[in-house]
Amino acid sequence: MRRATGKPGRLVGVDVARFVAVFGMFCIHFGVPFAGGWPEVWLAQFFSGRSTALFTFLAGVSLALMTGRSTPPTGQALRDASRRVAVRAAVLLVLGLALAKATEATGFLLTVIIPFYGVYFLLAVPFLRLRARGLITAAAVSAALGPQLSFVLRGWNAADTPMSALVSLVNSVDPGHLIAEEGIFDLLLFGFYPAASYLPLVLAGLAVGRMDLTSARVRLRIGLFGFVMSLIGYQVSFQLVPIGPPNPVEGTIPVGHPEWLLAANAHSGTTFELLGSGGIALVILAVCLELADRTGRALTPLAKAGSMALTLYAAHALALAWQIVTGGWPLSGVPENLAHLASMGPALPLDDPNMPWFPRDGQQPTGLVAFVNTFMPEVFLVFTFTFTYTWRHFFRRGPLEALVSDIVRWSTKPRRIPTP
Repeated sequence: MRRATGKPGRLVGVDVARFVAVFGMFCIHFGVPFAGGWPEVWLAQFFSGRSTALFTFLAGVSLALMTGRSTPPTGQALRDASRRVAVRAAVLLVLGLALAKATEATGFLLTVIIPFYGVYFLLAVPFLRLRARGLITAAAVSAALGPQLSFVLRGWNAADTPMSALVSLVNSVDPGHLIAEEGIFDLLLFGFYPAASYLPLVLAGLAVGRMDLTSARVRLRIGLFGFVMSLIGYQVSFQLVPIGPPNPVEGTIPVGHPEWLLAANAHSGTTFELLGSGGIALVILAVCLELADRTGRALTPLAKAGSMALTLYAAHALALAWQIVTGGWPLSGVPENLAHLASMGPALPLDDPNMPWFPRDGQQPTGLVAFVNTFMPEVFLVFTFTFTYTWRHFFRRGPLEALVSDIVRWSTKPRRIPTP
């Protein structure tokens, strides 16, 4: 069987899976390109929450690929790898905060995940020395305990406890919280993708990345295990909570409803949601790896786009902010799986004429701006393939990928000590 690679040692299937994750985010925020009716609704519903889980899971796979693959680093190699990952985490944190500030017009419609990635990477550093079996154990334990611990600590913060005083004190001086409301406590516990809930996906990805992903047998096992894990996560949750939380519940489970920890709603970060969406991430990765080997260069456009996932994520966030600022995010164009947000009351005022995305008399976009806003799903998809294919023809990495890698390389390269 032929092994598809873009450069020596690169797994094209991983890049294809990254594109699937980013494409899912496009569908959620812009709509599904070249689709309408039930296909658009179904795809948007499928990607809701699962795209984030796949993106996060693949971050763990990337950590493994850049730190020895199936052979964990030891000794000096481990120290060097830990330093590189820590610097990368810091760069992603700063970059993510800047992007969150630049796209604050999106409000509740988009929570930039990049700063959370920085914390995920930093917390994953102590696990770099583990092999696949140890990482699987760590992922399972953290998936079983993390969401519950997050729920308890958020409850303590909501009450009048010393913890709430500590959080208020730290938030008052935390640059991340002051700049973009994504400070250390937001990233660990209170944000939309808190590390306490989502770190298990990173550890699971790190475990999978420690396996031989060039082996068809390993891929089959990964895919089957993911299918079973997803089935268990969603079916057991449905048996325990047949109705589940109402649709308007997005993000972490409210502290007043511990019974909803048994649900598997998208973005809830519960143990069952991690099992369900994490299992689907395993299946998607296994399928993409196998397809990349069997189709040769047929998936090259998808792989090139996936290799620039960070750049594309930032571009789509900026495009969404631009769309909202220009008044081109029409209420009538919201995918049906997000339409329930309109029922969430004053906290999510989709139909409030004072909101920046609500078209006002005399302020509706016209001309090219109106065309781009109307056909944003199709325009952005065409831009994605055109830009990434052209860029990769001249450069080895995407612009943001190169920026992060160059900073990490410059910051961690050995310094020569001048001899007297």
